Amino acid sequence: MTTPRDLIVVAMDVPPDLLVDRGDLSLALAGAELIDLIAAKELTLRGDRVVPVPRPEGERRTADRLLEEALTAYETATRSAEAADRDPDRPTDKAADRPTGKQAAPAAESGTDDDSGERVEDWLWRRGRGLPTAYIAALEEDGTLVPERHRRWGLLPTSRRVLADTPGRRRAAQHWASDAPVLRALATLIGVKGDEPPPDEVPTGSPSRVVLRALRHAVEELAEERRLRTTRLDRANATYRSRGY
Repeated sequence: MTTPRDLIVVAMDVPPDLLVDRGDLSLALAGAELIDLIAAKELTLRGDRVVPVPRPEGERRTADRLLEEALTAYETATRSAEAADRDPDRPTDKAADRPTGKQAAPAAESGTDDDSGERVEDWLWRRGRGLPTAYIAALEEDGTLVPERHRRWGLLPTSRRVLADTPGRRRAAQHWASDAPVLRALATLIGVKGDEPPPDEVPTGSPSRVVLRALRHAVEELAEERRLRTTRLDRANATYRSRGY
């Protein structure tokens, strides 16, 4: 089990009153993937930028399919960005997936002006799009997520999915119960433990800390976007009511 697989199992196993926002989960899964790829020495950080680790030609990379997809998507994105940088007539908005009108988090002190690779927060927005769907499909493939069986009418089809008692689910529960610092920080940032603040247990200056800092900023940014959207909707409804609709 990888950190993102543990995270989505933990997020789906919360009480009904602690509903995790899908957008927040998308960002957190992308952050968990990045943390795992850095730990596996497939990627590294230079300041707040994600850069590749040189590998011998043909050497096996990560064995996890979704982490391999994350690596491939990163390579495609950085190649596209480099090509855009070489084209003076093409606009380069590397944070196109970020909510409009928002600014990126301040860059971490890196001691270098090298802008190769991709900013951590840009990774979160780019990779996070649609990521819960991919992980839910993976859980269904390995039998961790199964159709709910109605106690009386077991033959009736249902679209509801529930977590099965599988080794993967048990491992995720064990990691969660053991207060694994990174998993706990990721889950707490997206509300798995309600309003409890994220723990301050990840070492300062570590790559995981940099990713968690970017994730916090992205989640706050998304919450502000939701708040503004709700405000606009409330104002529009008030206008309609004032006009007699």
